[in-house]
Amino acid sequence: MKKSLLGASALVGAASFAAAPAMAEAPEISFSGALAYEMVIHDGDVDAGGTGINITGNEQQSELVWEATGTADNGLEYGANAQWRWQRNSAGADRSGGDFDESWIDFSGSFGRVYLGAEDGVSDLVAGTSGHSVQVGTWGTDGNNALRHANTAGAANATLHYYQSHAGMTGDANKIGYVTPSFSGFQAGISFMPDGTSQQQGPANNGAAQNVFDFAAGYSGTFGDVSVAIDGSYGIGEDNTAIANAANEIGSEDIAAYMIGGMVGFAGFNVAAAYLDNDDSGCADNAPNCDAGDGWNIGAGYSFGSVGVSAMYQEAENDPDGNGFNDESEIFHAGVNFTIAEGLSAHANYYAMSFDNEAGSAAATNNDADVLILGSRITF
Repeated sequence: MKKSLLGASALVGAASFAAAPAMAEAPEISFSGALAYEMVIHDGDVDAGGTGINITGNEQQSELVWEATGTADNGLEYGANAQWRWQRNSAGADRSGGDFDESWIDFSGSFGRVYLGAEDGVSDLVAGTSGHSVQVGTWGTDGNNALRHANTAGAANATLHYYQSHAGMTGDANKIGYVTPSFSGFQAGISFMPDGTSQQQGPANNGAAQNVFDFAAGYSGTFGDVSVAIDGSYGIGEDNTAIANAANEIGSEDIAAYMIGGMVGFAGFNVAAAYLDNDDSGCADNAPNCDAGDGWNIGAGYSFGSVGVSAMYQEAENDPDGNGFNDESEIFHAGVNFTIAEGLSAHANYYAMSFDNEAGSAAATNNDADVLILGSRITF
């Protein structure tokens, strides 16, 4: 593994600096951003702290972006990107301030694109088509405040039940990645994440996910008035979560998970769907019947003039302790977005959520909730 990583580093260095003497104009700097504020109205069978009616700045839709792009005399394109957002810690509490969400440098040309840093994995860059892809307003269940207002205690694995991402997706953790050029609509990519830490954080010893490889491929094309897209991704890596219990030296299963999705568009309508399967990724070795879960979603969207509407439904289930009782979730989403002026929009999004943990063994871990989000967003 060490030799392969050294070889990859050498290749990146060669691609980046082989033509270092070629001088060109300094990179161009651009600045952009967005700010969204939302009124969140929540009603659930099981209350959680901070719920009810409130106004919140939504960090998933509010950010500042600095970007530098340049082209060397030999045609090599290079750039740097840094994105700042409000952030919450793993427990959902507000931090004292903001933090960098993503930051990376990249090099591109006829060979494709090579990137290093806290950028999405190829599961998102090359693949990732799903019911979320055609949602409006707060972008479906992926990228909004709805979940924080529904008590989901005991429903393990938010990426499965809420965001619908497979276990091999690496998010914004530091990584090295490569994306091919598009060949007649076909594109592929591979990315490698040493560990799950991001930005300038130090590496984690026995972190939840390490040495994760992400593979993805997809096709998109147009046939007359019909557009079609289909893609898939597969992630493999090490999961060391259970190793932290050194007393009994329980290990965990390696990550091996996939997701496939597709979308069809016609006359302003778009329909998209996806399926994911985590197999036994991350399951403890002493839980042979553990199931890391699977899920599916389907969504539709339609735009006419300055108005967009959408609807989506998704289900997921898993059995993390292997006792034969599943954690289950169902989420319905409907949204509308209205563009008022260039850079100014308003949206309304409704969620009906149902979370059932371990066949209803404890009332506090089961919840049916309704969430309504009314908001506006300015981009610049």
